Amino acid sequence: MARRKQNSKQTLSSSPPIFAKDDKSSLALWITDLPEYRFAFSETEEALSPLNFRLHKKIGEGGMGVVYNGVQSSVGRDIAVKFLKPEFLSEHGAARRFILEGQITGRLDHPHILPIIDIGRSQNGDLFIAMKKISGSRWDQTYSQRRPKENLGIFLRACDAIAYAHSRGIIHRDLKPENVMLGEFGEIIITDWGLAVSLAPDGDPESQCAEQMQAGTPAYMAPEVARCHIASINERTDVYLLGATLLEIWTGKAPHTGKDVYACLEAAAANIIQPVDKTDEVVEIALRAMATDPADRYSSVRELQNEVQEYLMHSESLSLNSSAKVEFDKPGNSYSDLSRALALFEEALKLWPENPEAQKGAMQTRLRFAAAALARGDLNLGESLLLSDCPAHQPTLVMLREAQARRKHRIRRLQVVSVVFMGFAISVFFIILNMKSRLETERDITLASFNALSLEKSALVADRDVALNTLKELKAEKEQLLRPFFNSFQPR
Repeated sequence: MARRKQNSKQTLSSSPPIFAKDDKSSLALWITDLPEYRFAFSETEEALSPLNFRLHKKIGEGGMGVVYNGVQSSVGRDIAVKFLKPEFLSEHGAARRFILEGQITGRLDHPHILPIIDIGRSQNGDLFIAMKKISGSRWDQTYSQRRPKENLGIFLRACDAIAYAHSRGIIHRDLKPENVMLGEFGEIIITDWGLAVSLAPDGDPESQCAEQMQAGTPAYMAPEVARCHIASINERTDVYLLGATLLEIWTGKAPHTGKDVYACLEAAAANIIQPVDKTDEVVEIALRAMATDPADRYSSVRELQNEVQEYLMHSESLSLNSSAKVEFDKPGNSYSDLSRALALFEEALKLWPENPEAQKGAMQTRLRFAAAALARGDLNLGESLLLSDCPAHQPTLVMLREAQARRKHRIRRLQVVSVVFMGFAISVFFIILNMKSRLETERDITLASFNALSLEKSALVADRDVALNTLKELKAEKEQLLRPFFNSFQPR
């Protein structure tokens, strides 16, 4: 096996010939059947003859390939073009893998898988893969600068891409943070499908794996790959690699290490995972995905993905716990603070029903809220907050119910007193009403007597006036009768 790269984080690929000597002509014919495209590095060349791609500058180089950025002339689209290095054209395994990489990747139409524009050969006979150009950075260069939840979000999108590939019968075999490209505008792209193989019935996975028996990156390699157990290589091999990727983005450490690449391969074969500082749920998920026996790993990428999503819900639940505790710890036991605390704890339980801290917090908040309601006489509110099947709530619940019983007793007493008072008030009302009626009657009688006396007085006054007038008349008559008599005595 030829190991050209001695860094444990670089991809290894063994490359014995995949065709027998008499099959070399078949590969040559296969390459000849590829479409030929014209490339140019200058406008002068373009002017001399129409071309398909104009190349600008080299933007990357690997063990077997060189990548240039350029433009697809027909549509003016920015692209990246990967060429197989000329020295590998005669190495039939390398040439075949290069073409397979383009063909396999081209079959995968997914938002998180690098789109292949075409594969072919240049006018000089160089093999190339033209692909969409992604401006951004590799994940291994940036994950330490990102928030943990952001990295988990990227991981879940990467899982989407690999789950899709598995649905098409293709496994990647070289998953690692370095092979995830993060674009400037939110793109998340799985790259470098050079070691991918098809598990489809017509894909002949064993022959594909056999040409690269110990292929992959030692720092992330699954035990079955490091041991060259070809029959064990399947979708769970990618699950292992995703677990290794998860472990690194979470702890900063790739799973396998050693003083050199051979020691790292031995660690991978024995599944010796270097110790990490964290021991949380994410690490447990990663370690299960990296179980030595593939049967002990998650059965699919989706199952692994679901575990991470559940962790994120747990994480959000724990975050809500923290916010709820802030409200719970505020002094004064105000209804608004306790109400917010209870709402946050209950929201945390919706995300993670088994969250022990949220369960305890909700129980304590209900208890404190009910005690505050009891102290303020809001007995119905207090009772509605407590759970009848919670032992810790029972003493306060008993006090609330006793207080409610006392209140009901007082209310009944008040009702009796109210009835008595109302009866007394009604009696007094009728007594007063009767007295008023009697007084009004006596007043009417008195007024009638007064009016009768007034009439009698008027009659007496009239009689007096008549008598006086009669007396005056008699007096006048008397004077008239006596006047002649008195006149007779007057001297003549």
